[in-house]
Amino acid sequence: MAELTGQIRYQLLLLMRTPRGLFAGLLFPLVLLVLRSGGHPRPAVEAGLVAGLTILGVISTAYLTHATGLVSARQDGVLRRWRATPLPRWCFFAGRSAATVLLAVAGAAVTVLSGALFYGVRPPASGVATLLLAVVLGALAWAAIGTAVSAFIPSAQSAQPLLALTFYPVTLLSGVFGPVGNQPGWLESVVRYLPVRPIVDAATSALRHGGAFSGSDLAVLAGWALAGILASLVFFRWDPRRTG
Repeated sequence: MAELTGQIRYQLLLLMRTPRGLFAGLLFPLVLLVLRSGGHPRPAVEAGLVAGLTILGVISTAYLTHATGLVSARQDGVLRRWRATPLPRWCFFAGRSAATVLLAVAGAAVTVLSGALFYGVRPPASGVATLLLAVVLGALAWAAIGTAVSAFIPSAQSAQPLLALTFYPVTLLSGVFGPVGNQPGWLESVVRYLPVRPIVDAATSALRHGGAFSGSDLAVLAGWALAGILASLVFFRWDPRRTG
């Protein structure tokens, strides 16, 4: 337990020293909320925007920052040195994932508090647990996906562009900036089985009327998390790819 606690603390410090990651996960959603503020806020309507931006920050931290950090650590030989230490491999990944979740929760708290300040969106007491569950499960699922995807990224320089190819289309189509109208029926069906819409819907429901997480949404997230873990076990690389 002491090893895991120490690893969580160490990985959290590393994440907090990543300016790009802090901006994407904590500051970017806040900036968007500030820019959209003004006029006459309608909490029932704006709850969807606050929920979407909250989840946008969570995924930015758990996917973009987490996966980019793994790729950079592999390229710099840091992962190779970690593997050579007595630290169990499961402890390394558990510590990094837990640190990622903690940072995602902190970013979500900042966004939700900002939503209360600028839009008057305040989750009912019954919705706090649902919102926290959506953030934690979403961060865990996307961290697992990011770990798996990092195995296929050749260098730190290409990490952000390659990750963006999946991040932006999926998040935009899933409604992080609000409902997307005029989508074909088949696309709407596909989006519902991607790991963004379930947590956006759960966060929106929690902020509006304290709703609970649906069983189908939990199943979708659990499926993606399991797929990410299994793919990581098969494909994850500790050593940088040799060139030449």
